[in-house]
Amino acid sequence: MPKYSVTVEVNRPIEEAWDIYMDESRMGEWLTGYRGIELIEGEPRTVGSKHKILFEDRGKELVLIETVTAFDPPREFAIDLDHELMNSSMSTTLERIGPDRTRLVSTTETRSSKLLWKIILPFMTPQMKKRNRGDLEKLKAMIESS
Repeated sequence: MPKYSVTVEVNRPIEEAWDIYMDESRMGEWLTGYRGIELIEGEPRTVGSKHKILFEDRGKELVLIETVTAFDPPREFAIDLDHELMNSSMSTTLERIGPDRTRLVSTTETRSSKLLWKIILPFMTPQMKKRNRGDLEKLKAMIESS
């Protein structure tokens, strides 16, 4: 099960960083391929709630089912993402490191029950980490320019 973390520091208070990070209307500005989110079960932003998230990847629609596993504003948001080929657990934590500085740490662990994907995932991890870093750098720029 490949696991990786990406960290960025932003020059904004934790509350401002959290608000922008959680703003669904702006996710397309920093999440590569993001097309939308739809609540399918529970109350939004509560542990156990489920959402359908749409992405576009290389011209194809990718549908993921997100289950919220932690929601502790402004410190932590964690989800499980399910797809027919693989599953991921993702956690983002925010830490106040000064009055106007915040550290964001995104941790992802991927897994698959399919033998071929179990073999392929370790080779895909560097590219997934690179994409995650790029997304967080776009988020950082967005937070700092707001």
